[in-house]
Amino acid sequence: MKASSQIKRPEIETAEKKVSYLPVIIAFILPVFLYLQTVGFGFTRFDDNLIISDNIGFLSEIRNVPRVFKTDAFLTKLSSFYRPLQTVSYMTDIQLSGGNKTWMYHLSNVLLFGLIGVVLFLLLRKFLIPQRLALLGTLIYCAHPLFISSVAWLPARGDLLLTLFSLLSFIFFIDFLKTKKNIFLVLNWFTFTVALFCKETATFLPLLFILYFFMFHPGKKFEIKYLISIMLYFVSGIIWFRMRSGAIGNLSGSRDTFGLASLVTNLPTIPQSLAGFFLPLHIAPIPGFSVIESLAGLGIVSLLLAIFIRGRGDRTKKELLFCLIWFLILLVPTMLFKTRQIDYLSHRFFLPLIGIMLFLLFVFPKKWFQTGDIKNLWPMITVLIILGFYTFIKSRAYADPMSFYNEAVSMNKHSALAFNNRGFIKSTRNNYTGALNDFNMAIALDPVYEQAFDNRGYVKSKTGDNSGALKDLNKAISLDETFANPYYHRGILYLRTGNFKEALSDMNRFISMRPNIADGYNYKGIAIASMGNIHEALACFNKAIDLNPGLAGAYGNRALARYSLKDIKGAIADCDEVLRLKPDDVKTRALKARFQQELIKGEISKNKNH
Repeated sequence: MKASSQIKRPEIETAEKKVSYLPVIIAFILPVFLYLQTVGFGFTRFDDNLIISDNIGFLSEIRNVPRVFKTDAFLTKLSSFYRPLQTVSYMTDIQLSGGNKTWMYHLSNVLLFGLIGVVLFLLLRKFLIPQRLALLGTLIYCAHPLFISSVAWLPARGDLLLTLFSLLSFIFFIDFLKTKKNIFLVLNWFTFTVALFCKETATFLPLLFILYFFMFHPGKKFEIKYLISIMLYFVSGIIWFRMRSGAIGNLSGSRDTFGLASLVTNLPTIPQSLAGFFLPLHIAPIPGFSVIESLAGLGIVSLLLAIFIRGRGDRTKKELLFCLIWFLILLVPTMLFKTRQIDYLSHRFFLPLIGIMLFLLFVFPKKWFQTGDIKNLWPMITVLIILGFYTFIKSRAYADPMSFYNEAVSMNKHSALAFNNRGFIKSTRNNYTGALNDFNMAIALDPVYEQAFDNRGYVKSKTGDNSGALKDLNKAISLDETFANPYYHRGILYLRTGNFKEALSDMNRFISMRPNIADGYNYKGIAIASMGNIHEALACFNKAIDLNPGLAGAYGNRALARYSLKDIKGAIADCDEVLRLKPDDVKTRALKARFQQELIKGEISKNKNH
């Protein structure tokens, strides 16, 4: 018969009460040190540009914080990702660093990861895991290559915040049950609410709290305070749900899916996540379902179930079952949503797999940690060193976009997304031949991939194939009328070919979907100016500059508009802004000289008249 969860474990209980700051410091420093190199990394252009760079004007204004809670993570109301506190954290980074500085975003991720190391260690101690085992378990978990994307990929900020506040909420819940102090109840509710506004997965946390109560404290009497805590969770959930419903807008046109059908489609995620955790041999930036990994994962599922049925150590089956439920209950929310072109993303496993780690630590031989002999620790220390080294090397794939997508393509040759995005990066480097090859491959893998048609159309327009470009852009729009980019690219193509009315229509459509993108207003201004309405064009250029004060093209266009309106001094001032941003712009320097000559002539003429 297994020991009851109510039986005291003297050697562990005593250890928990000992206050030692060294393990806490180590739990923070080692994860930070492991990922410190990422502070020098840039964007990967895998959603980070859409979430951060494309919205830099909006994110730079601290007064926009209330509006963050009224829109989605992309600030478009066209996605189902509601991450307001993630967005606020990016805004904080911008305020602290003074601009769109990638080092600040990465530094914040690294520091958050260090804090998670500390909180995870403290939570393991709350579960009465011996100090050395808890510390090694924490460090191995933080060093695991499966979670590289959780730190090195900037859009995973929501998962870092979710994990941090979820673990804090659990610690406060345990302290509340232990001490019955109301302060811990309030802190538990507050951190749960914060986690909720970091990512939707937090909606399942109250179920875990309830399960913990019944599985770890089966003899504990249910009190009114517990009912109050449930009511508080419910209130936060209702407020969150109403705000989220108003923020994400109408997703009827989205080609992504949500619901039970997605859950069924995503079932391979369960064995895939376990295979990646226990056999981290194929960690891809953009992974895909694999038959071999799924079979390996099913084998691991069988092994875990066998261990559970057999039972080990002084932990009850209820406690072991709780760990497995932790894994499943926090993984399910991520499986309810199916993103086109993506089977799964590893950063979504960060919080759920803590349940599996807890399971392993529960069944680990505790006698190894009841003496001062360090030789029993060497197997875990060796695993830590190997995983840490592997993670340090593999994380370099996130240093820049081309490194990221080269790695993504090499590790998942069936990913149309990886080929499409690498083609885009090649196009930004004027490698149009390489870009077209990648877009062709993406379309071959997915013949209805609207983004690949859009990107190929853009590249064709750059190479002079206007008819081919228009055909691809029209195809992209026909595949998804809610996709903003092809309207933008087609609008530019129309401008180039002199179809100003059509260009204006496309830019208006683009702006209606992406109202925070400065370039849309800039090109709209060009179309309006080309049709002779300079005053309205000037308003568009002003709006573009308000959204992105670093957009040199908007200053240049406003300079021409001001010149047309006889505001020569204003035109010269805008030329100065262009030259501040682009000191080697020869055309703007010549234009400024011309404006200055006309200003001097005007002053001379004015003096003669007097």
